[in-house]
Amino acid sequence: MINLSSNSKKLTLIMFFITLIGVTIAYKYYENINSLEDPRILHIKKMHLKYNLLITDNKTTEVLSMLDSMDVEYEKIPHYSNSFERGVIYTDKAAVYLSMALYQARDEAEKAKFLDIAEDHIKTSLTYYENWEKEYSVFDEVQLKERVSSDFSDINLDNQENIIEKRISLIQFALQEMSRRYSVTYTNLGIVMRHKLLQDSSIVYYKKALDLWEDNHTAKSNLNVLMGEKPIKRGFIEKMFPPERKED
Repeated sequence: MINLSSNSKKLTLIMFFITLIGVTIAYKYYENINSLEDPRILHIKKMHLKYNLLITDNKTTEVLSMLDSMDVEYEKIPHYSNSFERGVIYTDKAAVYLSMALYQARDEAEKAKFLDIAEDHIKTSLTYYENWEKEYSVFDEVQLKERVSSDFSDINLDNQENIIEKRISLIQFALQEMSRRYSVTYTNLGIVMRHKLLQDSSIVYYKKALDLWEDNHTAKSNLNVLMGEKPIKRGFIEKMFPPERKED
């Protein structure tokens, strides 16, 4: 039997209460986040958490299945049926198939098949991005609020206004980030073209990616290789503290 000294008992009690406070704060924090989330997509957010775990475990089949399920759920909700979120999902799908083509394909035929699927998903993601940006970029603040409020009118909650404000903020931020999203997508398209041995097309897409986001290290390094130069190696400081996102 272990006998704890008076000081040890006090320390144990203090640690218990610190842990309890930490758990309570975390619970309240995430409860607050969820309270500001569109209740129609909370289940999709949970799916996204599972998706992140599957990515970490490198479970390719399950990852693609989860992305398909998330896409189906977004499609059911009018506000999200043509949203940038669906563009992100197809970008992620393309990245998975691109990875499969480069590292998992059993032969050249399978590699070519995966590259074709990746290309199709990239083009689908670009269509979602372009259509969504074209629709939302013309709104001023008043028009944006009217649009979102109309789309969220079926949410009958006391904090409906806060949920609407959060969605508006996310849309505004997403609009600012579109150049980076396009850049990543065109970089992936450049990689697809490179491995299809279409070097000229690959160079075009890498340059387009850099025009949209000059700090795109992947596009810059891959372009260097195609131009017969050395790939770019980032220093330790740059890896730890990458360039800040530019506000357009």
